[in-house]
Amino acid sequence: MNLPIIKKIENLKSKLSLNLWIILFSILFSTISSSFAQESLVDTDLETISVEIIDKQKNKDPIEKFNRKIHRFNHVVDKKVFKPIAKRYLKHVPEKVRRGVRNFVANLREPTTIVNDLLQGKPDQAAQDTLRFVINSTFGLAGIFDVASHLQLPRNREDFGQTFGKWGVPSGPYLVLPFLGPSNLRDLSGLVPQYAYTDLSSSINSGGLVLGTRIAGIVDTRARLLPLDDVLESQLDPYVFIRESYKQTRIRDINDGQVEEEEEDEFLNEILEQGD
Repeated sequence: MNLPIIKKIENLKSKLSLNLWIILFSILFSTISSSFAQESLVDTDLETISVEIIDKQKNKDPIEKFNRKIHRFNHVVDKKVFKPIAKRYLKHVPEKVRRGVRNFVANLREPTTIVNDLLQGKPDQAAQDTLRFVINSTFGLAGIFDVASHLQLPRNREDFGQTFGKWGVPSGPYLVLPFLGPSNLRDLSGLVPQYAYTDLSSSINSGGLVLGTRIAGIVDTRARLLPLDDVLESQLDPYVFIRESYKQTRIRDINDGQVEEEEEDEFLNEILEQGD
């Protein structure tokens, strides 16, 4: 074979081989670059989503760290003090006596309900609640017996926190109060006029009787919540469960039992997120 022709063929093979390597290298580099770009984009998106989730959570509960400390404190106090007392109360105090305590404490709160009926523009309900209060305070022996309910005058519950909500006052940050539990800035503000003016327990002259009345109300309430302990303990994050339950309860109270579907979905999603 002619040598020049063989050299041309060899040179052509070399060029083709070099071009092939260049093409393969270009494809590989392009693929790797694309992969890094996509990975970088994913990382950026995940970082953005994470920041948005954290910001959203902070907006919903801006002092969560502080609240959780009070929540743990309340849990210890409840476990060591209130829960054992509530169990003994439930075991040793007859149901009729417990009902009398409950009725008496509730009757002291009736003026608060009546005032807030009027502030919320519910004159008919205010008239009904006033009649209920008069009947139970007289024929019911200071409210120990709930005579009014047997006369088709059911108990309503209104407070200044609900009224402020009706007026459009924002709830403010979620709060966990020592001993008292879940609240928010709006509801906490509502306790001031309640205990200063409308709650009859504040008008009792004997300091010991006032304290005894409030302790009796707390113990009776804790005793009625004992069946819910298992539900609370089964939650992955009891703090979130209590917080969201409280928020939904207050929304229902302010809207007289009506809750927007979007708000219900948000509560459900918040609880489901705890299982992820």
